[in-house]
Amino acid sequence: MFRQLSLIFGSKSKAQEIVLLLQDAKEVVRQGFFETELHRVEQFCQKNNLYLVKSKFKVLFADEGIYSNKGIRIPEDDPRPGMYFVYVSKEEQKVWLASYHELMQNHRDLGLVLGYPQCCVDFFCSRFNPQDVDLELSSKNPYTNLSRRGEDLVILSHFPCDPECKESIRMGEKYLQAVYAFDKDRARELLTQLRAT
Repeated sequence: MFRQLSLIFGSKSKAQEIVLLLQDAKEVVRQGFFETELHRVEQFCQKNNLYLVKSKFKVLFADEGIYSNKGIRIPEDDPRPGMYFVYVSKEEQKVWLASYHELMQNHRDLGLVLGYPQCCVDFFCSRFNPQDVDLELSSKNPYTNLSRRGEDLVILSHFPCDPECKESIRMGEKYLQAVYAFDKDRARELLTQLRAT
């Protein structure tokens, strides 16, 4: 089942976010998709009674590679192939709130709607800027280790304020349990690979 989700959503990490939503470990998730990927995502959400809202803009990655923290907003009607942000939840209000906060570039309220810890939202808001877009802190803790997200190996979807942030670790443990309940192999892969880093 996890493999099927990965094919629909385009990566294990994106599939994992949907698993967390379906398992009630998260209330709303935010992911990026190109227009060519949207149809299958929309179909999945419709079949599973999930609300989906697409951003009113597209993003061009400013960095090379499959993972980037830096993007340039462009209008929806720009012909360049940008990525849309998509907000998914079981609750309609949450997807609209996330979409609105993103549109207004209100990082604080967006982070809170996405369920990130207050301390990590504060950390992001005080540090993130166009010259400092990668707020990843080196971590030996598998729950807060973001170093392998480009390889599709990550538990959290936010930047922890500290490698030992208690709230982030608690969240990571909860997320890993939800993944384990859905797909034991994926949970084992995450824990093994993120401990080895």
